[in-house]
Amino acid sequence: MNVIIGAGLSGLSAAYHMGGGYKLLEREGEVGGLCRSVTTRGYTFDLAPHIFFTASQYVNGLVNELLNGDLIKQRRRAYIYTRGTYVEYPFEVNLHGLPQDVIDECIEGARHRPNIQPRNFMEWIKATMGEGVAKHYMVPYNEKIWKYPLEEMSLDWVAGRVPSPSVDEMVKGAQGKVEREYGPNAYFQYPRLGGTGTIPNAFAKRVKDISLNSNVLEIRPNGKRLDVLYTRNGEPKRLEADRVLSSVPLPELVKMIKTAPEEVVKASEKLVYNSLACFNIGVDREPISDKHWLYFPEKEYIFNRISFPMNLSPETTPRGKSSVVVEVTYRGAKPDPEETKERVREGLIRADILREGDELEAFDALDFKYAYVVYDLQHRGNVNLIKTYLNTIGLSSMGRFGEWEYLNMDKAILSGKRAAEEGAKK
Repeated sequence: MNVIIGAGLSGLSAAYHMGGGYKLLEREGEVGGLCRSVTTRGYTFDLAPHIFFTASQYVNGLVNELLNGDLIKQRRRAYIYTRGTYVEYPFEVNLHGLPQDVIDECIEGARHRPNIQPRNFMEWIKATMGEGVAKHYMVPYNEKIWKYPLEEMSLDWVAGRVPSPSVDEMVKGAQGKVEREYGPNAYFQYPRLGGTGTIPNAFAKRVKDISLNSNVLEIRPNGKRLDVLYTRNGEPKRLEADRVLSSVPLPELVKMIKTAPEEVVKASEKLVYNSLACFNIGVDREPISDKHWLYFPEKEYIFNRISFPMNLSPETTPRGKSSVVVEVTYRGAKPDPEETKERVREGLIRADILREGDELEAFDALDFKYAYVVYDLQHRGNVNLIKTYLNTIGLSSMGRFGEWEYLNMDKAILSGKRAAEEGAKK
């Protein structure tokens, strides 16, 4: 029998593609992981903002089949809020509307980009977009979201995720709107009803053996098998597995294996990640924005991104009202929720998103220890060392934090599928 740990998208996908011969253990009382949705006071919020987009025909077909095609397809309306104005994403090809000196600096910088082979993310930004775009957007925004020196971040995650326009495209974008679509999420889909959580819930209906409230405490290699020790509703349990498929964050997974070699333990302790404080806000006022989401590079705003669920699907929000999700990344000590709430509210008013007199019908704070994988310069070596060891004891890791990769929803689904298929071969 196979044991799957974690009923997020990758774990559910693994169970779905395995078909049988498994037991799926989930610590929480419901499936979905970070892709869950909650409804409060008539507003539906994702636990952390998600949209669905993919280049995989297979994943697109699977998700649409699971939801009976009940998704809304839209063209992205994403903007950077800077210098008191909205600049359409991506910044570097939508410079029109900015002060002329900023436009000139960005174009001049792009024309005189350093001719180097980038060794880190900071060098990549300057070599790809130039000093002007680096100064006015890319560096301040990325320093804000990652909370990590950009000179100490690798390039493993950049390909396909950050647009890289030409100088000619930048010049055209400085003169007026550019019609070309940039980035993999230029068009995206979102469930019409129930938020992103409808996707894992739909998977769960096709999965046979899910054990909720099942918290794995230890994994013990036992010859060619693995003993999985866990509690279900507080009662001690044990399973003997031929193979374990886990989406548990690698630092936590290694802690569960008491016999893990010292070098593996040390590698897991060196993995870098960001945590996330999320604030779900319901506003008793008609739609306050026509955007999908906004980026905030400037330091005066505590948040790095806000999004508007009401514009992803009108069914997320009561008629005549608005919904906002605010993201604040952090590393280390958890920020005080009430103090952060006040800074969020003040920032939203300063950015003309909220008004002083707005009635906030919902203002809920959520916190996620593991939110973003940070690609430090040792990322690849440490991850490979850990995963090589896990494979030797019959354990496959999957999902964003199991693979320790910046995976979107579609890649998490494919990660679970791949883990199931690899497990079937062994």
